[in-house]
Amino acid sequence: MKKNRKILLILILILTLTLVMAGCKPNTPVEPTLDANAIFTQAAETVGAKLTSTALSMPTETNTPTLAPTNTQSLPTATATIAATSLNPLSSVTITLAPNPNKMEFIGDVTIPDGQIIPSGAKFIKTWKVKNIGTTTWTSNFKIRLWAGGQYGAAASILLGKEVKPNEEAEISIEFTAPINNGEYYSMWILSDQDEANFGVPFYVKFVVGVQASPTITQTTAAPTAAPTATETPTPSPTP
Repeated sequence: MKKNRKILLILILILTLTLVMAGCKPNTPVEPTLDANAIFTQAAETVGAKLTSTALSMPTETNTPTLAPTNTQSLPTATATIAATSLNPLSSVTITLAPNPNKMEFIGDVTIPDGQIIPSGAKFIKTWKVKNIGTTTWTSNFKIRLWAGGQYGAAASILLGKEVKPNEEAEISIEFTAPINNGEYYSMWILSDQDEANFGVPFYVKFVVGVQASPTITQTTAAPTAAPTATETPTPSPTP
């Protein structure tokens, strides 16, 4: 009896331990039994996929065509030559000068009219009369300057030496020396202010050294032609 009770207790203990151990194990799903053919198929697919991914990760060798070397010559540099006439000016500079406020009017010759005969090498004084028609006063520092022609013993620039107020008239005189050689000569002058800015109209002297040649008109008179003499023609006598 006691022996059966021990066996029962051992069985109960084994059952209890089994239940405890079963409770401690994780609940894992029961894996289905795999077929051998399916296992081989799955393995083959896995190996094929692995080989494909490996092949894709490797660099692909491409045949790069080798070009034959070509003789490359440097192109000549073209130098453009632009004619100066084709260029447009960048700017057109216009300089506007203020008008000279000094004004002069020529009145006339006082001495040595045009064409006056002067002895060879003689000294003479030419005088002109002018008028200040501006609004400024000509000072003694104004000048009479050579404009054209010969100096004939005079300086190229002569001080005016006097003041000429607006609306006043003045006489300007210059001493000349006639040349030695015969001929016709002239000398032209102009007024300028203290800044040597010319104003007014030029005035001149024109003279002759020696005797001025004058054209000689020769008129040829034809001799009168004698009138023809009348000749009496005898009247023939009647024939008997």
